[in-house]
Amino acid sequence: MDQKQRIIFRADGNSRIGLGHVTRSLALVHMLQKEFECVFAIQSPDLALRERIQEVCQGVIVLPPSDSSEARFNHELDAYVSSEEIVVLDGYHFETEYQQNLKNRGAAVICIDDIHAYTFVADAVINQAGGVLPEVYQTAPYTKLLLGPAYALLRPAFLRASRATRSLPAGELRVLVCMGGADPDNHTLQALQELQSLTTVKQVEVVVGSAYSRLHALKEWLKGKPDYRLHRNLSAESMRRLMTKCHAAITSASGISYEYAAVGGLLFVKQTADNQAGMHHFLTTEGIASDYGALLQQLKKGISEVSFQKQLAAQRRHFDGRSDERLRQVFQQLGLAAGLRLRVATIDDLQLLFGWANDPAVRQHSFNPAPIPLEDHTRWFHRKLDNPDTILYIAEAGKVPAAHIRFDIQGNTATISYLIGADYRGKGLGHAILLKGVQQLLKQRPDVQLVDGLVQPEHKASVRSFEKAGFAYGKADSEHPKAHRFVLERNTKV
Repeated sequence: MDQKQRIIFRADGNSRIGLGHVTRSLALVHMLQKEFECVFAIQSPDLALRERIQEVCQGVIVLPPSDSSEARFNHELDAYVSSEEIVVLDGYHFETEYQQNLKNRGAAVICIDDIHAYTFVADAVINQAGGVLPEVYQTAPYTKLLLGPAYALLRPAFLRASRATRSLPAGELRVLVCMGGADPDNHTLQALQELQSLTTVKQVEVVVGSAYSRLHALKEWLKGKPDYRLHRNLSAESMRRLMTKCHAAITSASGISYEYAAVGGLLFVKQTADNQAGMHHFLTTEGIASDYGALLQQLKKGISEVSFQKQLAAQRRHFDGRSDERLRQVFQQLGLAAGLRLRVATIDDLQLLFGWANDPAVRQHSFNPAPIPLEDHTRWFHRKLDNPDTILYIAEAGKVPAAHIRFDIQGNTATISYLIGADYRGKGLGHAILLKGVQQLLKQRPDVQLVDGLVQPEHKASVRSFEKAGFAYGKADSEHPKAHRFVLERNTKV
């Protein structure tokens, strides 16, 4: 049985900073664990959090405490990461230098973000908050932006819920209160005190997590209030069942608000942290939720079937239960690109390259579109193999040839020619092959100072691949003046 490709998820969480980063990273683990080996790296987790992670991950890497201001922080994963891995980063301290260090080790990198505060050199950035425009991000040319609820990091129970039929629950008005797993500023108690003045609310379900540090004070306040029920450390399925019983919910503008919106019902959101501003604005402007300030006025009148269904319709427009499919597809493509291995071509590859070179799609975009006779190809191939200034690599995906990249060196300049086999086109491999090829070339030939390549303007996919790989547009080639000439200098990071 083939070994699964490994993904290392890197996030931290505790009662001080909350559990939001860990929770949404674990939601992504749930989506990917069937196809990948998922390992979680975290600094000094408490026992309860470590056990929670171990329930869904194949392994836990416990990292020693290291502040992001320390030089060693950016290298904390060096012992665990190679070009074999994909690394998912979820946290505000994994800045450009941290990402670049992982990229330099050959790993594919994905960042989960909601503040777009620095330049990203990751392969992809996931920001599930709605209403975020690509223009707010500074990224590498190859970085793919996955923005909005189409990529919502929902746990399986809530993905299923977003695909299910939902109607107004029967019975008296029941409200859920959940301000996140940690809620360090105790917005939970503030919300409960507000609800106390509403005679229409007959049952309140209070949910806190293992990192909630105000439990004693909360329990004291709840004494003598049988209509207020406290729940701790609920599983996703238990939380879903509880949500379906409630007519409305009060949550922070965080991942928990997305989970309730996926189930469906009246939702009131409160911004409890600076990084929630974007999500709060999106939820309230799109009609998915109301601002917490409208709570008393709206619930004082009770909840009608009309208002319930209106909010549910807005929620279903954004949460269609397919975000896991979209994210799996992204990771499959990144995994395929990250798993490419280059080897030097041998005489045994003659027929392989002959078949690829005569593919009609390849000939169409070649400077000489005529079919290549086998005799001509054989002479050419032997000549290239015997030339010390020609380097030919075969890119393999799982030991299956997927592409070919060649460098013809004159002086200190290497000219690229590459092609992708028919079975591997349309999978986002072009820029990965260019990046890996150039990296390997520069290790093998330190004398090379400039890499260039010519592309027919109508070959849009290849043009985009060179752009994403960080090549710049250079001076036109005299023999092919209408072609795009792409150039990459040795001191440019690739």
